[in-house]
Amino acid sequence: MTEDAPDFASWLPVIGKSLAYLCLADAIRHDPDRFKETLPKVDFLQALGLSHEDASVAAGSTPGSVRVLKFNRDKKAKNGKAGSKKAHRLKR
Repeated sequence: MTEDAPDFASWLPVIGKSLAYLCLADAIRHDPDRFKETLPKVDFLQALGLSHEDASVAAGSTPGSVRVLKFNRDKKAKNGKAGSKKAHRLKR
């Protein structure tokens, strides 16, 4: 914080993170099936403005784990398949 910032400015990030967590808890209460997995929770919290790190921790995971989950999700979406090419060949 800068010297010119008011005293309450240091509390604004804490309040923002708390409100985001409460919003997630309410969303889970209204639609528990949608938020069973970690990634929907992280996506929701990031849409509210939390950083990747803060959203990962609030969703009950670590930033590294969430990064891997997102990579795998994006890789599946790019390929349009659920399995790998090697696994697909073994099914034949």
